[in-house]
Amino acid sequence: MLEPGESASIFIPPSWSGQLWARTLCSYDVTGRFNCLTGDCGTGSGENAPVQTVPAVTVAMFNMSSDVDGGQDFYGVSATRGYNLAIMVVPYGDDEADCMATACVNAPDGPSETGTTTCFAFGDPEDCCSGAYAPPGTCMPSYYSSYFGSKCPWAYHYEDDDGKEKNRTFACSCADYHITFCPHPSPAMG
Repeated sequence: MLEPGESASIFIPPSWSGQLWARTLCSYDVTGRFNCLTGDCGTGSGENAPVQTVPAVTVAMFNMSSDVDGGQDFYGVSATRGYNLAIMVVPYGDDEADCMATACVNAPDGPSETGTTTCFAFGDPEDCCSGAYAPPGTCMPSYYSSYFGSKCPWAYHYEDDDGKEKNRTFACSCADYHITFCPHPSPAMG
């Protein structure tokens, strides 16, 4: 657990794929179950677990280099499960053109206080890109996901957001990454 102003270095295996996010307002209840207001893993434990997070949560996504990808890491930021706090990913150690910082640093005022997306707030197939809206290209952003997109233009903001408007997936090789929660100030994106 990090307190404000603290940092930690972690080693990620060379071919790891996964997501990183922050949990907020965490505590143990009277039964000893660990819960967080945002970013909760749903396990009841303070340990990280490879399970779906409870919305709202802003995530940094990584697909680390492999021989198949030509040694490139792919990374991005997603607000498809809502927004709980600002997050920024800054690569260093690589000077490729696509090797840029990405972030979601502006708090959307979405359909609820915690920044939950319309998919999680209402569960409609049209908002969740499911059912008849599951095939690529059939799901369109809702008013609220478009609003998320205007606040965080470099982050994915709905399930079928393939970056038609902007590239939301970035690539680097031989890079390390600084992931900052609640960054101040943020560098220019893109």
